[in-house]
Amino acid sequence: MTAACACGSSSITVNTGPLMLGVCHCTNCKRRTGSAFGISAYFAKDAVVRQEGDTKVYAFHHAAQNHDQERHFCPHCGTTLFWFVSSLPDKIGIAGGCFDGEGLPEPTYAVSDAKREPWVSLPSRWQVWAE
Repeated sequence: MTAACACGSSSITVNTGPLMLGVCHCTNCKRRTGSAFGISAYFAKDAVVRQEGDTKVYAFHHAAQNHDQERHFCPHCGTTLFWFVSSLPDKIGIAGGCFDGEGLPEPTYAVSDAKREPWVSLPSRWQVWAE
């Protein structure tokens, strides 16, 4: 499965499905995506078989979740394509909305539900965490 930025100059390919797939309603993910939530697909780091194009890095400490993040984004169009989180050292997160064609399975969980927009509803079968 390949995920690409909006302009197509940067991409990342994995050879397996995601280990974790969920949505996050925190302010940080809303700002990262410019949407009501972020869709995050986490894969084993060794599932990455190809990365093409350049990326720039935005690194910061996420105080609310007490971990460090390193986000890789396209220097041309600004799309956040993938990231690393210090609390998940063996995984790589890839923006779910960047996968085209193949699509992803349905997410199974939501985090930071306390910040979910009131007009967004979630399937009852998902695991939901307030924080």
